[in-house]
Amino acid sequence: MKIACVGDCGVDRYLPSNSLLPGGITANFTRQARRCFKTADKISIISMVGNGEPEATVALAAVRVTGIDCFITVHPGTTPVQYIEITKSGEKNFTRYEPGILGHFDLDVAQRRILKEADLVMTPVYWQIHNVFEKVLASDITGTLAVDFSDFSTDPDFDLLEQNIEKIDIAFFGLNHHQTEMIDRISKITEKTNKLMVITLGDMGSIAIKGNKKISRPALPVDQVVDTTGAGDAFAAGFLSSYMHDQKIDLALEKGAVIAAETIQHVGSVPN
Repeated sequence: MKIACVGDCGVDRYLPSNSLLPGGITANFTRQARRCFKTADKISIISMVGNGEPEATVALAAVRVTGIDCFITVHPGTTPVQYIEITKSGEKNFTRYEPGILGHFDLDVAQRRILKEADLVMTPVYWQIHNVFEKVLASDITGTLAVDFSDFSTDPDFDLLEQNIEKIDIAFFGLNHHQTEMIDRISKITEKTNKLMVITLGDMGSIAIKGNKKISRPALPVDQVVDTTGAGDAFAAGFLSSYMHDQKIDLALEKGAVIAAETIQHVGSVPN
């Protein structure tokens, strides 16, 4: 199986220590996918970073590892940076985001071929990188397309979702259980389209809805929540590593919960 991960590759700058760790939703998912998918599955990342800066060095070092094929354009400019504060309870707080070079994102012929040949394409969308999302969805994708609507909890864009739903096979959302109206609206969309919608609810577990079928699974208890950064990326990687091989939603939710629980017990978006 060929998995193509396309989108952001950057760094997380933790405050107030100013420490720098690898980040970016796409890069996080890629690294977790390599941990979760079968060894024989081929994992590729397509992205863009700046050049000649510590941020680019950190971002590239995390994905230029055995088992990940990198198709990352290095371009004059700055690498994306997510600024993060961690609360005493281990909850992440995104304070500022700098998309940097992603404003110039484009796909070359080789990268488009990778997307066309992939069995699974995974890409995120949030308001700062709509241009990246548009480039990906304009590509010739013949496999399963999964999209992480990563800022829906704070900046829901149902117009964007509904305008592109016919091209999307699986959509991920990170919400909280109080956002019932939003969950209901997502449910109505899948009732009409029969697309698979996966909603993570933090410590309240997860829900998968497809058509009129709804499956829920609890989050796994952990001894201590250290850092929730990358929990959604971890869940998505775990879910898809199971679902893409056996098409069983319940088992995929359980696999996602396992990978997310492992991740939040470590500092950073992916356990070492």
